[in-house]
Amino acid sequence: MVRNGGAPEPSGQLAPGMSRDEASRSRQSINQLLASTEENLKRTRGRSLTANERAMVEQIRAFITQAHAALKVGDLQRGHNLAMKAHLLSDDLVQH
Repeated sequence: MVRNGGAPEPSGQLAPGMSRDEASRSRQSINQLLASTEENLKRTRGRSLTANERAMVEQIRAFITQAHAALKVGDLQRGHNLAMKAHLLSDDLVQH
């Protein structure tokens, strides 16, 4: 749908009708998940990782990159899902 004679839809909407405050909180939540994930990855540095753990780190990094890309284009739902996947994997990684 084109509004206001061709003005694009505002980016960063998680769902139809999401307010700017809700979108802002969603972005903040995603960024917190990503920061926590990075902290988890820092905790694994200096540790000898198995091949499976190294593969997990690569997957986590891929999810982080994809989450940032989703945020850049305003796809908050996808960004949140990817950030959550990265975070859950990183939690699993530091527990082993």
